[in-house]
Formats: sequence, C-alpha cells, structure tokens
Amino acid sequence: MTGAVARWRATAGRVDEDLLADFCHHIGTTPDELVTFCFLCRRDTGERFLSVRRRAVVNTWLDEFVAARGWTGKEAVVRANVVRGFLIHNGVPIQGAVWLRG
Repeated sequence: MTGAVARWRATAGRVDEDLLADFCHHIGTTPDELVTFCFLCRRDTGERFLSVRRRAVVNTWLDEFVAARGWTGKEAVVRANVVRGFLIHNGVPIQGAVWLRG
C-alpha cells in the first residue's frame, strides 16, 4: 500500500482500492504518481502548488476511463468520484460531475 492510499484509507474510512488501482493501471501510473502529477513546482523558489490544467487532465482521464468501462449516468459519476475522493483526501481539490437525478 502506497503512502497516498494509506492516507486515503485513514481519512476516508470506506475506500475502493480496486477501482483506484484499475484507474491508475488505465493511465499507466501509481496512486502516488497521480497525486504528484497534480502539483507543479516553481523554478525560482521550489514552492509546490496545484495545477489547474493538470487537474483538468485528470478529469479528462476519468471521463475516458468510465466510458471505456461502459459506465454511464449515475454509475459513471459515482465511480469517477471515488478517484476524486482519493485525490481530495491527498490534498488535491478536484470537482467533477454531480448526479442530479434520482
């Protein structure tokens, strides 16, 4: 278990590690690398900051992932939000679609 997954498990309670692992395999990365991807580092100061553009890329990857699995509607939103929850619990605020129908 990676540090990011351990942090997610400790702070979120119930988690779906299999779904996260499947998503990471789909994009060719690890959970820790996924979190790191969402940050950039200022050249002059070395300060780490969140990238709006990279979070948008992650949302695109999530859309492609759920489509590739054939998930639609509420199922697609819920499953993509599992990965977003992982990122949020690791300091990466990210938003996606919200399911508004019953």
